[in-house]
Amino acid sequence: MMKNDSIKTIALILAGGNGSRLWPLSREKMPKQFLSLTGQRTMLQETCRRLFPFIPPENQLIITGQEHYHHVIQQVETLRNEISDPKASKAFIEVMAEPFAKNTAPAIFWAARLCQQRYGDDIVLLVLPSDHLITAEKEFQYTMQRGIAKAEEGALVTFGIRPTHAETGYGYIKIKKSCDLSQSQPVAAFVEKPDQARAEEYFKSGQFLWNSGMFAFHLRVLLEEGRLWCPEVLEPFLLCDPLDRSAVKIAYSQTESKSIDYAVMEKTDKAFVIPSSFGWSDVGNWQSFFALNPKDKHGNVVFGQQVVIDCKDCLIYGEEQQTAVVGMEATAIINTSDGLLICPLNQSQRVKEVVKELKKRGSPSI
Repeated sequence: MMKNDSIKTIALILAGGNGSRLWPLSREKMPKQFLSLTGQRTMLQETCRRLFPFIPPENQLIITGQEHYHHVIQQVETLRNEISDPKASKAFIEVMAEPFAKNTAPAIFWAARLCQQRYGDDIVLLVLPSDHLITAEKEFQYTMQRGIAKAEEGALVTFGIRPTHAETGYGYIKIKKSCDLSQSQPVAAFVEKPDQARAEEYFKSGQFLWNSGMFAFHLRVLLEEGRLWCPEVLEPFLLCDPLDRSAVKIAYSQTESKSIDYAVMEKTDKAFVIPSSFGWSDVGNWQSFFALNPKDKHGNVVFGQQVVIDCKDCLIYGEEQQTAVVGMEATAIINTSDGLLICPLNQSQRVKEVVKELKKRGSPSI
């Protein structure tokens, strides 16, 4: 199923985030979307590139924070230089800097108003995080186009990942038990991250999908539902010129900090989900990073020329310093020039506690 070319699609790539979950490799000044974790390109660059077959660069927007704006510009220019087509030099990916972070709903509404001013409201806005890994790109592209086609009908679409195991690190989307997973389905409910026991129940039931944080919105419907369900978030953007930096800053100061899930998707009756399988991971902790990488004969993932003796199922990452590990099992050892993390892989969600403690101490290593 291909999208209807009569309706324009704009991709909005969200490149905020503070980099706390992959500390000490990612930091506030260099969160994971700006790192080359899975190849030569950064995760942000890969997010943009995999859209090129159906959304050209001139129809892509990136929203990031003021502190990361120049870094994003640099990465976009590097990606531009990879493209041999001379037409690419005329128009490329646009970068927008938020005056300050206020979660996903304000960022999406600002971009929506900008698109409305330029193209009218009969377009589709495809919203994607910048820091997710996709391994089956053709399936991803096909699935996104299915979602765009559904959005063209007036739906607010999210993409739910078919779970491969019980996972406590993701939110979930509930669907009806009798649903045909090959078709888009009305969303029954959005569910917060569960504990392990509940995650097991969700996985066995077949009624729950992982919430990917990806969306396809018909612009007019998104703004209508925003007026209905979260006017306190949307209205400041309706009253400002989205191209006027001073006006946008005022709008951000007046709006409320809410996710698009909470502001609109959990309340609207126009939410549909596309059940999806395209090799997705949000690379949200060291355990998921470990799972993504090839293992040696002992089940270890080793980066760099490290000394590893009698270790099994470990993640060992070293930069400038030589790292030696002996007799460890199922452990993450992440050694950078100014930070060392050692923790069981199955507790890597707790790295955010480390970052919280470092902030409390005023450490410069965050």
